[in-house]
Amino acid sequence: MEYLTKKELYELLDIDTPADFQYFENLAALLECEDEIDNQTLAQLLEGVDKKALAELIYNYFEEMTDFLPGDAAEAYGVLERIKFSLMGLSRNCDEEDLLSNLTEEMERFRIWYSVESRVYCTSVLSGEEQVLPVRDAVTLARSENLTREKFEYDYSECLDYKLDEYIMNFGDLVAAELEEEANAAYEEAAQEDYGMSSDYDYNKDDYYS
Repeated sequence: MEYLTKKELYELLDIDTPADFQYFENLAALLECEDEIDNQTLAQLLEGVDKKALAELIYNYFEEMTDFLPGDAAEAYGVLERIKFSLMGLSRNCDEEDLLSNLTEEMERFRIWYSVESRVYCTSVLSGEEQVLPVRDAVTLARSENLTREKFEYDYSECLDYKLDEYIMNFGDLVAAELEEEANAAYEEAAQEDYGMSSDYDYNKDDYYS
């Protein structure tokens, strides 16, 4: 088995140092890579990456990816949501002892599953021809439908057995709860601002007609 060297990996990611790993394209290049990556090389990369920024990149990447899942793939969406929150949770807490190792292993496991081992059955509506693709390529195919005008039906049923350790999922649950709290707080703040603007408007309006 031949692994990418550190130099080859960094060239693939278009970075010179781990600190440069801060863009959507960097994460996409990593997760969509089919080559073998040594865990030690990946760990050295992740150790030097800004963990808060990495968690945000993971969130954005998964949000963009799941936008292209078909409407009847709710279970697959649920699987990918659990993976997303688990990776985000590990990233946010990666300074704790041993969690860098967990993050490295889970990132690598997802990458291999996502880009190589997963199986999605993609059937052309027009010709009936079936392709078996990893999730990465099925998402790319769905994204291309707007350009090619060719429609496909997608069967994600064999992608539902992705296992996550309960310990790892706990970090995902924490992140999901934190994001929900942040969203609720932002909503309440916006509502209060809207109420204030509405009150000001009403006052000025009444004053104008008095």
